[in-house]
Amino acid sequence: MYIFQPERIILREQIKKYAHYLSGVVLDIGAGTGDRYGTFIQCKKFLRMDVREGEGIDIVGRAEAIPLDNESVDGVLCTQVFEHLKFPEESVREIYRVLKSGGTLLITAPQMNELHEEPNDFFRYTKFGLTAIFERAGFKTIAHEQRGGFFTTVAQIKIRYLIDRFTLYDRPAVGRVLGKFILVYGKIMMWLDVLDKSGANRKHTLGWCFVFQK
Repeated sequence: MYIFQPERIILREQIKKYAHYLSGVVLDIGAGTGDRYGTFIQCKKFLRMDVREGEGIDIVGRAEAIPLDNESVDGVLCTQVFEHLKFPEESVREIYRVLKSGGTLLITAPQMNELHEEPNDFFRYTKFGLTAIFERAGFKTIAHEQRGGFFTTVAQIKIRYLIDRFTLYDRPAVGRVLGKFILVYGKIMMWLDVLDKSGANRKHTLGWCFVFQK
C-alpha cells in the first residue's frame, strides 16, 4: 500500500536531478534490496552495497570499512545512510579512499526525521555539518540543495506521526481512507513551500542533498 510522503517524493526528484554527476563505476552505499535509483544513473557499472545479503546486493560491507581497493570507483551514491552511522567521519574517509581522483559523491542526509531503525539512529545534519565533515576529509563541494522548507517539513512530521500512531501500513483499509486526505494535504503544503520564498521558510528543511568531488 502506498501512502504519500513529501520526503520520499522530493528525495527521489533530487537524486534524479543530480544523478548526472555520477558515471563510470558507481558504488551505492546502503542500497537495500531492489533497484531504487539505478535507473537514474547512466554509468558503466552500478554496484550495490549493504550490510546484509539480499536480492540485488553485489557487495556486503559497512560504510566504515568498504571492501574495495583504493581509487577503485568513479562515483558513490549514499542516500539516507549517514544518520545510521555511529562513526560518520570514518565513513567519509573510506568514501574518499575508494573514489578515484576527480570522482564524485552524491549524498542525501536528514536534518529532521522521526526516530527510525532504532537503536541504529544516531545523527541529524545541517548543511554546515555536512560541509564540515566532508571538506575536512579533502572533498570539494560542487552542489547542494535542501529538501523542502517549513511547510513540507511540518507536513512530513504530521504524516509520519499518523502512519506510526495508527499503524497505517498494517491496516490497509484505514490507510486507504486516510491516504486520500494525506495526499491532498501533503501536496498543498508542498505548494505553499514553492510560494513562500522567505528566509524564515528556508530555515526549516527535511534534509540535504550534496554533491562532493575528490
